[in-house]
Amino acid sequence: MTEIRSIEGFHQNLAVPEACFLGKRLFKKQFYEHGQLGAADKKAFVEDIETIEWRYTIKPSTINIPKLEDDTHEYLEIAILQVVLTASDRHLRVGSVIQKAIPYPLIIFFVCGSRLAVHAADKRINRADANKIVTENTYDTGWIDLAAPGAAQSDFLADFRVTKFSYRNLYDFYQDAVARIIALNCAAHSGHYALHPESGEAPKNKGDRLQALRQIEKFHQERSELRNKLKKEKNLGSQVSLNTRIKQLTDRIDAARNEL
Repeated sequence: MTEIRSIEGFHQNLAVPEACFLGKRLFKKQFYEHGQLGAADKKAFVEDIETIEWRYTIKPSTINIPKLEDDTHEYLEIAILQVVLTASDRHLRVGSVIQKAIPYPLIIFFVCGSRLAVHAADKRINRADANKIVTENTYDTGWIDLAAPGAAQSDFLADFRVTKFSYRNLYDFYQDAVARIIALNCAAHSGHYALHPESGEAPKNKGDRLQALRQIEKFHQERSELRNKLKKEKNLGSQVSLNTRIKQLTDRIDAARNEL
């Protein structure tokens, strides 16, 4: 397996064709003007962002992948940005602003020191106004320390390579990137990174995995709240009731984990 220990190594493994390289710097004010940022968003941009680079453009003229355009989706090109941050705590806020400001499919590589986070979002045509794009689900790997990635993170980094993505059309290409982010998020609960089932069949359905992942996250939050409540509870009957509910949530987490 390829070892990736730096952002340079990540880009080498990513293997985007040279024809796709753009290397264009974007300025913060472009997002101020376009995005009409609130005070908290603008603060994150001003304080946290060092540089924004439009690094690659994935489109039929730069790579041999057809576009996809229908009543719901418009995947004419995919932009890949690299955003260098001086602080990492608000990268999800920054990612949300950038995704909304750029109307077409976008993958963001956030870099902060030796750490990397990969960010993506589903976008569709607004049914009420076909000239507008709606940002729906967002996906993020969380921070990966490239100098010392965990086992699942190392597997993800090696697998996040454009030659492994579908070339059927740009929509499928993008969804293959998203599927890998989901697989890494699933690994936090399953213990290992797996894009395919152990049987070696087709990749697991993105929607099913995402639903199971969100259920697990919801159940974990509920269980944590109940455990905190249990610590403060003095009544024995209430303690028994809380323990029963905690056990039920643990069983539901285990069941959902099997769907990952």
